[in-house]
Amino acid sequence: MDKTFSCRDLGVDCDYTVCARTEEEVLKQVADHAQSVHEMKGFSDELYEKMKSAIQDGDCESEACFESCCC
Repeated sequence: MDKTFSCRDLGVDCDYTVCARTEEEVLKQVADHAQSVHEMKGFSDELYEKMKSAIQDGDCESEACFESCCC
């Protein structure tokens, strides 16, 4: 099953949503997004665990599950 993540799920005022085939792919795309858009250079262990727990099962070919950012 595909995996999805949204910045809003962590309480961040950002419309970024990503969908990928694996949790690892999601985390890489989230890290790239966080660095380029939110100017984050790394993650604490606590934030990393929060990000992992916010990843949900999804279907990349349904609904509005796509990579976007309107920050």
